[in-house]
Amino acid sequence: MNPRLLELREERGLLRARCAEQRRALTQHTFALEQVCMLADKVKAGRDWLKRHPLLVGGAAALLVLAKPTRLRWIWRLTRWSQSLWRGWRGLAGLLRDKLPF
Repeated sequence: MNPRLLELREERGLLRARCAEQRRALTQHTFALEQVCMLADKVKAGRDWLKRHPLLVGGAAALLVLAKPTRLRWIWRLTRWSQSLWRGWRGLAGLLRDKLPF
């Protein structure tokens, strides 16, 4: 066979191996970037929700401004309790969804 052709085939094989290694490295780097993009999407969704529900946000802000300090403690406890209840419900729903056959 032509020596130049053999040299080109060998070089092509090395280039393919190098491309494969670069693809693996790019995959690892994009995983970290994907996590950041997912967080940014969640922040954007939260912002959009706040824009769609201005009355609810304004009412909550007014409640905090107008409430007495003793009531603020009660509101804070109620908020923490509600959040705990919501997280428990979401966890239970996730477990049931994974375990149930339908």
